[in-house]
Amino acid sequence: MFPQATPDSSVVVVLLGGPPERVTLWYSAFMADSRFRVASLATDADSFLMQLAGNPEVVLVDAALFSGPPPLIEALTKVSGTAYVILPTMDEAQRQTVASIPSVKGVYPAETFNLATAISQIHANAIARRQMAPTVGDWGTQKREAATATTGLRIITVWNQTGGSGKTTIATNLAYESARRGIRTLFIGLGAPDIAPLYLGLNATPNLTVWRANPIPPVLKQSIQKTGDLDVLAGFPDVLAESQILTSSPDAENSLSKLVMMAAYEGYACIVLDTPHSQVAALALAASNTLILVARPTLADAWCTVEAWRTLQERMAGKHRIAAQNVIVVLNRCRSGSMTASEWHGDASRVWQRPFPAVGAIFPEDFEIERAQEQGKLPLMQVDSFAKPLIAIANSLFGAKATYADTTGSRKSIGGLFTVRMKK
Repeated sequence: MFPQATPDSSVVVVLLGGPPERVTLWYSAFMADSRFRVASLATDADSFLMQLAGNPEVVLVDAALFSGPPPLIEALTKVSGTAYVILPTMDEAQRQTVASIPSVKGVYPAETFNLATAISQIHANAIARRQMAPTVGDWGTQKREAATATTGLRIITVWNQTGGSGKTTIATNLAYESARRGIRTLFIGLGAPDIAPLYLGLNATPNLTVWRANPIPPVLKQSIQKTGDLDVLAGFPDVLAESQILTSSPDAENSLSKLVMMAAYEGYACIVLDTPHSQVAALALAASNTLILVARPTLADAWCTVEAWRTLQERMAGKHRIAAQNVIVVLNRCRSGSMTASEWHGDASRVWQRPFPAVGAIFPEDFEIERAQEQGKLPLMQVDSFAKPLIAIANSLFGAKATYADTTGSRKSIGGLFTVRMKK
């Protein structure tokens, strides 16, 4: 794991990738500059991809490390921080393709690349982005600042190992909120059968199976439905269709990881995966850089959430790129007389046998939420008690303030996440 910079530090963590002679030169320059810490070097494509699992804040990579544009582009879509790319030739079409990837901050021609100038630009940009990064909850009693929170491309899995917690409700509304902020967003349903289209007033077809039958960009576009500014790819029609993605290779052209890469290549800056409590979850987690764990305020859900966390931290160690600061725990359907967030967190910590990630947001049980969905409306736009924590999560993820309309028609500003500390 890469060392994490503290919020008040100007030290930027960087990964360097390229041919040995170039990386050696870069390494000497960065090590001589106290503003940087070189976390690792990569002199081949496989090593570069492996080092990305540490979520470096900045990546400087020479495209010559890869055999061609496709593997370069695939690697860049996996960068959770910001990337700077050196191209051996500066073909304008190729430059625009690489520059369109959300994580890419700069593209330079190899023959005129000035390292000294680039270093200053990289540091200034990193500090500016860090200052814009929001806080994402607490760890027990120790407050965590998102100094290295994911920026650029957001691939968000909304998941837990329990059914009925409201994952789809939160996923659909979060995706819609992202889109209405002007972020090009794709919502991907992974349910079998997928109920998300019902909530969004869309049809069950076309869906994910259409793209999987012919996984090319034009078919992806044909498979997408729209609601407002949000693009939606409906999920599986049944469990048989779901089973096909589980039995195929994770690297197949119609795999979930390839779908996410294609969506990023097509210009989506936010991809939300509505993930059921099935084996599909492992594929979604491997393709994501952000996780929202949705649970109800019950002991059973506390246990399931701990096991979901254990799956991420232990069973899938090294098989995903979700940094700890990019995990948000959400309590949904909270009502009078149910467990408080502090009680729930205490139970989760006892099961985990150490401080569990704090509750990041609390949603009430409100009949109006279900009523809005039954009428084909988004609770985000109809129910104040739901909109407030949902927008707080969006502010945390996307780093922008927003307002919501209350029932009187006035507009209120929403701040950061609600956080719950452990009892001392």
